[in-house]
Amino acid sequence: MEPGSDDFLPPPECPVFEPTWTEFRDPLGYIAKIRPIAEKSGICKIRPPADWQPPFAVEVDNFRFTPRIQRLNELEVKWKVRQDKHLRIE
Repeated sequence: MEPGSDDFLPPPECPVFEPTWTEFRDPLGYIAKIRPIAEKSGICKIRPPADWQPPFAVEVDNFRFTPRIQRLNELEVKWKVRQDKHLRIE
């Protein structure tokens, strides 16, 4: 895109990698393998094998969640007070 041009040029698509199960078993090795290609675009997408299921990361028996009330109007007042302190000229 040239300076002053109003035409929008979308960026190119990022490379998409689809490792085999063998490659997917060693994720760091696979990333090292694709790194030269991915670095050229600065970003990439890695799609796991189609039948891969991520493990459930939360231990349901030991997980405890305590809900709390968060009063948003009080947060705004505290934020404004803090901002006012920083803006004072001494």
